[in-house]
Amino acid sequence: MENWGLITIRQRDGLYKDGLFPIIQKHNLQEIIAHEVSHQWFGNLVTMKWWSDLWLNEGFATLISLKGVDFLENTTWRYDDRAELQCFALRSDQINGMIPVSGGEYSNPGRYTEVTSHLNHIIYKKSSIIIRMIERIIEEDTFKKGLRRFLNSFLYKNADHEDLFNVLVYVHDSSAGGHLSGQNFSLSDVMDTWIRQPHFPLVHVNRKEGSIVTLRQEKYEHVPYLAKVNDQVWKIPIFYDDPVSAKHKVFWLTDKQPHVFDMAGQYVVDPHQLTYMRIRYDIEMYSDITMALLHDYRVIPTNSRSRLIDDTFSMAEHDQMSYKVAFNVTMYMSKEVSF
Repeated sequence: MENWGLITIRQRDGLYKDGLFPIIQKHNLQEIIAHEVSHQWFGNLVTMKWWSDLWLNEGFATLISLKGVDFLENTTWRYDDRAELQCFALRSDQINGMIPVSGGEYSNPGRYTEVTSHLNHIIYKKSSIIIRMIERIIEEDTFKKGLRRFLNSFLYKNADHEDLFNVLVYVHDSSAGGHLSGQNFSLSDVMDTWIRQPHFPLVHVNRKEGSIVTLRQEKYEHVPYLAKVNDQVWKIPIFYDDPVSAKHKVFWLTDKQPHVFDMAGQYVVDPHQLTYMRIRYDIEMYSDITMALLHDYRVIPTNSRSRLIDDTFSMAEHDQMSYKVAFNVTMYMSKEVSF
């Protein structure tokens, strides 16, 4: 618990000794301490206005704790490898009736304080992934400047997500760069679709010719025969590396229409798993992905290998996809070393 002046930790989570404990205990201990220390800023120094914005505390503390431990260990793997967090979050978020990250004015605040694993995955894990999406959309330097301004503006005060977005938009619009330049929507417009709506999108990828594909979004329905008519739409950032300039860019998917996209030689969309979604390829593309994994699995980044397995098995559970596709994706795994 992040009490200001006396952080408390369960005894079982606060002990580690080389040779007596598994290494996962060390990692957990580091992240727990960093998480609670992060709360001295996100939670104590600036406090949410109401429980429906609990993610402003927990999402940021989860994210900053990973950055903090990476700094201690002189690595980047915790922050860059979000596969496990995303897997847990998606599995909870695909349950019918799940809450959005941020509750509206008339939402039941009790839902945000229930201690259940599924709700915790939304408040802690999904929110941290969405915050990282914000960072990548407006770029890291702008994100840092925005957080400093936010913390200084609301020092010893209460804030909600609109306060945060207003500050980030101000800093973004005052800076050069970012992936919203030239768009007819703002950061708030983007993030409202992610924090105010429950669940997440499924992006269909269908090959047209060569590396040219069409991308189309719809709400992911884990149990299709229970699905109802749904008009949910997300403003989805598709992150990619421009093969000409080698710069990080974003292709925006903002409606339900198919849009043409050039994968530029990549086997998968969103190769570094920066966007919170599931992806479904056509059968021909799954065949190419399987062959690429068998030939040299390293051509597909670690996060995308994890996503391919989780997405295909999730969709196979209720006959949205043949288990043959899912098991084919795993055939390379005797060579896998990124456990």
